[in-house]
Amino acid sequence: MEHFQYTADIGTHSLSYALRGTARQPGSPLVIILTEITSSALEWSPVCRHIESEASILLYERSGYGRSEESPNEPDSLTIVNELSRLLAAADLKPPYLIVGHSWGGILAREFIAARPSEDICGLVLVDPVQERMLFESWPDPSIAAVTEGLDYMEVVGLTRDHRLTEQSGSSRIFRSAGVYWQKKQQLLPGRDLLKGKPVSVLQGNSKRDHELLYQVGVAQGGGNEAQRAKFREYLATWEESEEAFQRELLNLSSTARFSTTTRSGHNIQLTEPELVAEEIQWVLQRT
Repeated sequence: MEHFQYTADIGTHSLSYALRGTARQPGSPLVIILTEITSSALEWSPVCRHIESEASILLYERSGYGRSEESPNEPDSLTIVNELSRLLAAADLKPPYLIVGHSWGGILAREFIAARPSEDICGLVLVDPVQERMLFESWPDPSIAAVTEGLDYMEVVGLTRDHRLTEQSGSSRIFRSAGVYWQKKQQLLPGRDLLKGKPVSVLQGNSKRDHELLYQVGVAQGGGNEAQRAKFREYLATWEESEEAFQRELLNLSSTARFSTTTRSGHNIQLTEPELVAEEIQWVLQRT
């Protein structure tokens, strides 16, 4: 974990982090990467390579990942955001912040926005994000878990073949349980404009493709019974339309927002098409 060259004591324990990109000038944005629920920040090295000539970037490992120590607190989203704020204070990394959240990191990004003064945030990029309605209304489903039990997700969806990681950066995925806590803050109401016109980008991946592959391999290996497989097929039939509807609701965060899609990548666009994620970060940077 020598990639994370710094350590910050946040009072209860320490977190490891790295600063990539250009030397930061006073008042310029700091790009903060918020990873999905089981991922190391090293997965974002391909994206960093595309933007490090024009931005300052913070990569950090959440509690219990890499060289970051375990937290004594329950690892819900509020705790994680509080620990990030304490890391920023300990490392003297002042706002403004451009937040990039992937998957469950999209919920962390919104918790961070809710916890900070509005002037601290200059923009937001959400990469195939989840939101609370998606989590509570449609996911997780025990039928999908039954059909896909024992499968290697990264192998089945092709990430071990298609990723853009270098040999040095590695993936360092660490699977561990983590609490998911969300208070409905009515951030997504039409016209709410929580970010007051600051730029927001939502980039949707082709997660349906990932789950079609998981279904095919799971069935081939005898996963689930017929009722569970039928339930999985029901999800697949409406997956693309419902996921887009959920993600488009996130555009209500700002009156300056755009929605982009890719069909070539599944859920982990940062690994397979990092240049697309970089383009969205650049779009936001140009408008800050």
